[in-house]
Amino acid sequence: HGSIIQSNSIWKNTVSKYIQNKITKNLRCLICQGQSVYDSDSEFATSLKLVIKNKIDEGLSEDQIYKFLTEKY
Repeated sequence: HGSIIQSNSIWKNTVSKYIQNKITKNLRCLICQGQSVYDSDSEFATSLKLVIKNKIDEGLSEDQIYKFLTEKY
């Protein structure tokens, strides 16, 4: 059973990372002109990536995350 739980955990992390990357590639960094949050190494982008990861971990959908970010920023 341990390997099934581990596989589910790996799958969940892979899906979470995919969604996080998809969202951050669609967002423009407010600090770096013309760069996506995904490509940016600014403190703003780094903190936004963490916020997005946390929202995914909380179970928010992609649309809910975009709505949250729109209201906050």
